[in-house]
Amino acid sequence: MKGVVLDDSRLNFRKAADTDAHDEAIVANINRIVGEDDELWILGDIGYRTSVRHLKSCLRQLRCRHLHAVIGNHDDWWLDDAPARDLFESIEPNSTAELTGLGIGRPQATETVNLSHFPYREDLAYGWPDDAVRFRDQALPFDGHRLLYGHTHQLSPEGARHEALNVGLDAWNLQPVSETQIADWFHAHATDSTHVSPLDMPDSPGPAPIDSAAQQEPGGSVSAAES
Repeated sequence: MKGVVLDDSRLNFRKAADTDAHDEAIVANINRIVGEDDELWILGDIGYRTSVRHLKSCLRQLRCRHLHAVIGNHDDWWLDDAPARDLFESIEPNSTAELTGLGIGRPQATETVNLSHFPYREDLAYGWPDDAVRFRDQALPFDGHRLLYGHTHQLSPEGARHEALNVGLDAWNLQPVSETQIADWFHAHATDSTHVSPLDMPDSPGPAPIDSAAQQEPGGSVSAAES
């Protein structure tokens, strides 16, 4: 297993009101699925309303020794703690990963995939209504590549566009998502659609679908780029 991704490991009261049970379940799921030599990307909001001591305790319980963090909007409180930062091989506002087998009929092809806490900038309004203003500068603009993201706490993996996959814990039963699962999902949802879909949000519906070509950055592409 080359890479495993999860997002929004902070407490979600729709999944568990017992914070200790919630954290123990996530640690157990990661240790069951992710090997010591695998690479684990945590796409933001690594801890919330807890202590740095507890955060480090949870991270140190993980068997995986190759941890990577992408910064979320609830991570500023622990980033000044050097021992916490040292538990990660990398900590970036956004990142990329080279994943294999995402394209149908190209099982050995490697593709660059964007990693972010947030959906693409053009799709922020399809999550929480004020995100388009609050997180415009943090979110990546659509560049034609596939994207793995979280943040929205939506209940399904499907992103607002077919190049985007939500790997948040709400959509994956508090479990990390493997490279194989990512490839299988993109194969099962391959489409030439250029329409943005409303997200499966828990509290408020997104706006009506619109043409994604009208929302992309100048010079962008509506098809997934190949490496």
